[in-house]
Amino acid sequence: MKRPSICISPIDWGLGHATRCITLIKAFEKLGYQVYIATEGYHEAILREALPNAQFLHLRGYRIRYAKWGFILPIVLLFQLPKIIYSIIYENNWLKKVQAQYEFDIIISDNRFGFYHKQVPSVFITHQLNLQMHFAWATRAFQKLQYSWLKKFKACWIPDMEGPNNLSGKLANPKDKPSIPLWYMGCLSRLIDESNNTDSLSATNNNASSTINNQTVFLGIVSGPEPQRTLLENLLWKAGNKFNIPFVVIAGTPSKEAPNKIIEENKNAILYAHLAAPALVKEIKRAEYIICRGGYTTLMELIPFEKKLIFIPTPGQTEQMYLGKLWQEKNWAVCYAQEYFKLDIALKEASSFHFKQAPFKAFSLEALEAAIKKLSL
Repeated sequence: MKRPSICISPIDWGLGHATRCITLIKAFEKLGYQVYIATEGYHEAILREALPNAQFLHLRGYRIRYAKWGFILPIVLLFQLPKIIYSIIYENNWLKKVQAQYEFDIIISDNRFGFYHKQVPSVFITHQLNLQMHFAWATRAFQKLQYSWLKKFKACWIPDMEGPNNLSGKLANPKDKPSIPLWYMGCLSRLIDESNNTDSLSATNNNASSTINNQTVFLGIVSGPEPQRTLLENLLWKAGNKFNIPFVVIAGTPSKEAPNKIIEENKNAILYAHLAAPALVKEIKRAEYIICRGGYTTLMELIPFEKKLIFIPTPGQTEQMYLGKLWQEKNWAVCYAQEYFKLDIALKEASSFHFKQAPFKAFSLEALEAAIKKLSL
């Protein structure tokens, strides 16, 4: 008898869309589904590492690039609009051909607008029901277009909590919501299962473990489209070394061949290309502060560790800028614009900041089973 199967595809707009799918995919595997993942590049590398039982199908991503200067990002994205439209059409045609061969029972898209099939229950995952644009009229126009397009899917699954006690503010909890069925999934955090196992882990790299004391001042977690990913990597690496403090930076460039590859190291610091989940949890626990973009998936993953968070939103990336402001207002994190960021000032101000714990409701297998049953009705 053929096992039920799903095909899931995360958009390649930062690693977070891929990593938040890991928890969901593992839950589907526990329910007996054969999982097929359609992706490429860094996303494929990190998903292969975490999900050895999944099958992989090559599907090109949107391959969007950001601007070096945030104020011109809207223009840069506008010029890439034809490429985005092409990618949406391409992935939809690709899925039609692949569906004829594999006969999936469920299709799941994480923010890929063309990844749906008319004859198969298709789900759209997003926390951006009210994507913040640079102009209010653009925000309203995009939401109207998005809600119209979402009707092509049978349901929308939202990785957040419904109501005022949420993580994303008006992004996932807008006043007006789409007409298709919604499921607020709770928090998707792949690191929860690993957090209790790190004490028994051996050092990630014997040489590296001898160069850094047990406690680090900060852990820099870098991700996102180029060139901003590289700019943040360089910013944190140079600043940390300037002040001669123990720290670690993870560049966000995973590799199939070397998941824990060291790019550079010295007596105080290590720059990793990427860390597998167990090693990442270990570094999170060792750090006093976490410095990151403040991407939504990163926030969900970090909450259970109760760390002091410092955000540097991607310049021009309105979602991260909104989340940074929201989380600082709620005392869940401190936030700095990249152009004004100074490491010594940020660490000093964070040391006296009154941090509070953000709410966290874990994703559950039982709730997923209920959501699947609704799809079949």
